[in-house]
Amino acid sequence: MTFWKSRRDPEPFLDRGQARLAFLLHEYNAIRAELVAAVGTQQTVMNYGLAAIAVVFTGVLASWSNVPVRTGILSLTPVLLMSVWFVWYGEVKRLLRTRWFLWELEKKVNGLVGAADVPTGGSDLPTGDVLHWESWVRGRNRWRVNLHSRPAYHLATVLLCGTGLGGTALSVGLAFAGDLATPLRVLVVGGAVGFLALFTYAVRVVRANPMLADAGRTVN
Repeated sequence: MTFWKSRRDPEPFLDRGQARLAFLLHEYNAIRAELVAAVGTQQTVMNYGLAAIAVVFTGVLASWSNVPVRTGILSLTPVLLMSVWFVWYGEVKRLLRTRWFLWELEKKVNGLVGAADVPTGGSDLPTGDVLHWESWVRGRNRWRVNLHSRPAYHLATVLLCGTGLGGTALSVGLAFAGDLATPLRVLVVGGAVGFLALFTYAVRVVRANPMLADAGRTVN
């Protein structure tokens, strides 16, 4: 009587093509989950940014008669807003790269398992494709336009960076137009320099991002 069983080797994939497609679809689903997470985090960061702006304006209005306090708040706020923008932009980059990767992956899957002369049933989607979403959003739709929501991102950038720029200009004007203590003026100058450094770096980062160059391009 034996008390052991021989080990069985794992069975190889019977169809290499099906195994490859299964891995591709698994990766596609994982990247889709990454995209959804990026959108959620991006909205959360923007909510914090809007809350910060509301707190700043509330503090400024509450201390309107106290020029030193008002100037101090305005001098530090722009750096905070730029920091929020960088965190938000990190999620935007995450969203961009997942969208670009999904588009490339869709083309790969469609090239592997796509079929010609498939009835559409009245759909605008390409007949031979298996995956459609990213291509459809980028222009393969009945309107032949890119449907990505770019104005929302532009508005968010203008809101955060523009508020920071306005706060910097106002704090510098208040610091040197009135009779304020030297340490407070140093704080204002330091805040202005910090904001301008972050703003300049932000412009360089955006201009150097290759994913933004063709973000609004329409595909056929």
